[in-house]
Amino acid sequence: QFYILQTRPITRLPAPTQPTDRRVVFDNSNIQESYCGVTTPLTFSFANNAYRTVYEQTMRVMGAPEKQIQDHKEMLANLLGLIHGRIYYNINNWYRGLLLLPAFKTNKSDMERMMGLTDPVDLVQDTQLSLGQKIRKLPQVLLALMRLMNGFRKMPLLVNQFREMFNAVYQEIPRRTLHTLTTGELVEKAHYLDRELLQKWTTPIINDFYVMMMNGRVHRTLVEAGFEQPAVLQNNLLSGEEGIESTEPTKMLLRMCAYVRLHSSLRTLIETGDNKNLLERIQVHSPEFYAQCSEYIEKYGDRTIGELKLESITLRHDASFLFAILKNYLSRDDLTPQTLLANEARFRGQAETDAFSAIANQFGQRRLRQFKKHLAKLRDAIRNRENMRLARTRMFALYRDVFLELGQQFASDGLLEQPRDIFYLSLEEIYAWYDGRAVQTNLKGLTQLRKAEYQGYEQQDLPHHFWAYGMVYHHNSYEYPHQEVAHTEGHLQGTGCYPGIVDNNIRLIFSPDDELSLNGQILCTVRTDPGWAPLFPTAGGILVERGSTLSHSAVVARELGIPAIVGIPNITKILQDGERVRMDGSLGTIEQLE
Repeated sequence: QFYILQTRPITRLPAPTQPTDRRVVFDNSNIQESYCGVTTPLTFSFANNAYRTVYEQTMRVMGAPEKQIQDHKEMLANLLGLIHGRIYYNINNWYRGLLLLPAFKTNKSDMERMMGLTDPVDLVQDTQLSLGQKIRKLPQVLLALMRLMNGFRKMPLLVNQFREMFNAVYQEIPRRTLHTLTTGELVEKAHYLDRELLQKWTTPIINDFYVMMMNGRVHRTLVEAGFEQPAVLQNNLLSGEEGIESTEPTKMLLRMCAYVRLHSSLRTLIETGDNKNLLERIQVHSPEFYAQCSEYIEKYGDRTIGELKLESITLRHDASFLFAILKNYLSRDDLTPQTLLANEARFRGQAETDAFSAIANQFGQRRLRQFKKHLAKLRDAIRNRENMRLARTRMFALYRDVFLELGQQFASDGLLEQPRDIFYLSLEEIYAWYDGRAVQTNLKGLTQLRKAEYQGYEQQDLPHHFWAYGMVYHHNSYEYPHQEVAHTEGHLQGTGCYPGIVDNNIRLIFSPDDELSLNGQILCTVRTDPGWAPLFPTAGGILVERGSTLSHSAVVARELGIPAIVGIPNITKILQDGERVRMDGSLGTIEQLE
């Protein structure tokens, strides 16, 4: 009998064809509204730390025992993932967090609706407890429920206290004189913000739970009432809400335009000047209008496209976007603060009539009173959420200024090639450099290596939803796991957010560097954040590839009275810039006319 033996070691096995390791679900339907495209290491590490810190504090507010918090440290540290430079939610851990709340099944569907999750995720199931387990868990469940209900009840007070706290801390950071601080003092300022803001950020999170639950209750009542399009009706019920701070920059810009229209030479200067140097020219030409521009930048200069990405360039560093918007507005003489107010709440009255009468007829006056109460709470919660988002924007801006100055000083000392290379370090690496825990001190070489890697990510395209097995960065292809939604030739379908039929060309816009002139054309993009709001008034309609009925684009479109559709799969790949379409904001349909 002969035996043939292999005399060299096997150096590599083929990739497994059938994964047997754990499955992790990643989805960015919601978070890409805040962190669009490729995101730098500093932004991701900062965001990941912020999520961990804030939700750990929230668990304490809800009365979770310290042992339970410690047991969930791994979950809290992995709420986000970074795949090829793009930020995703780790859906497994978000659902595990929901298991800590009463009524998992209801909360799960409510969270999916709020986050705009369109793909089924059933890997985390509600736990069926025995009677004894339920009795043992009852005190903790009741405590969490009581803490949440108490937070909901005191929300107006909590929001006011939160905003007062934020303003006090905001004033403590000397943004104009950061260059006078040493590198050590700059890191201490970052630590100060960690302690005084991040670790006290529970009110916005509790309010997010409030939005999630109230939105679910309103939606379920409309479904039970038998409406064919409950989502459309619900959107109309939420339109025309006053006091939403995310629309205030737009209204201030319209007032500035009204001033410009009264001064012909100033208007000519703005309409013909180069956006890059207009602010300096206006300072000489019209000190009065320069003061208005300065006031706007001081109030809303941190609100820009990609405002939560620390590497984004804001109006404080380049005012070009401000003048691009002003030129947009000046091209539409019919666009004034008065016309904007006239658009608001156009459909709200009719929606209330339809909803209230149907609920009263089917369920009676008692159920109607309950529905009105839930609707009022949902409106308040959405307004609070949008208003507190401005505080979040400003907090990120404080960190941005601190890190930019740190990068400036590192570059001056030869530690970095250029100041903005600071964004290719992680938050932990910056803190370790200060503390003496750094495992690599060649910052210049490290950042150059990472810049090259992240440049390659820019050319890649990842799906909004995928599964990973075992080690996330090994033997995973990051492919969409479900059947791609096929669209009928010439027709696309999304979720209608504000009614109205618009027949016009589309303008594809992805960044502030794109052509921003709209003049009634339909704005089409992948996703939006609050920094996009000033673009909306000159758009005839809004089409957004990702997002839900509670995403920022939907909220602002309703406030401004602009027909809008969100959640349209692959629309930016299917439509061409300048293509003519007909959109129906009620039905959520888009028809290609060419």
